[in-house]
Amino acid sequence: MSGLTGQIGLIPHPGSWIAKAICWFTKSDVFHVVIALDDKTCIGAQPNGVTITPMSAWPTAIWSRFPLTEAQAKGCADWARAREHRPYNFVADAIIGIECRTGVRFPRWITRHFSSDATYECAELADAALTLGAGIQVFTDGRDFGLVYPGSFQQLFKDRGWWPPQ
Repeated sequence: MSGLTGQIGLIPHPGSWIAKAICWFTKSDVFHVVIALDDKTCIGAQPNGVTITPMSAWPTAIWSRFPLTEAQAKGCADWARAREHRPYNFVADAIIGIECRTGVRFPRWITRHFSSDATYECAELADAALTLGAGIQVFTDGRDFGLVYPGSFQQLFKDRGWWPPQ
């Protein structure tokens, strides 16, 4: 088991217009979240679906420092890996963007409907992998997995002293 396995990486410094839009809509400095499968590869939900990429694709990643046991790290990575090729959750992005920018909250039955194991957005995948794969619930405010976005993890990192990067 590698040192990064199961850890969450936040990707700041957007370059594309889509990444900039994500940051603007969510009022965040982070546009993407990935999960380390080992020290060389990670997985994340992207518009083309849940995809494994080399770590080198995300050189600016800021990594979590969860005190994972070997079983938790493996569970998180294995759970995420099992979702490879699942489609992207574009509806969750729209809901999150509207909620972040307007403060209007969608009824829970709507958000729950679009928070399923069928599709993922990046932060949703990371939150579900930690909760369901490693048994660690990091967001305790009652939100559904589908309402977690990169800025949610940025705030969590701030609360834990992992942000801003040292």
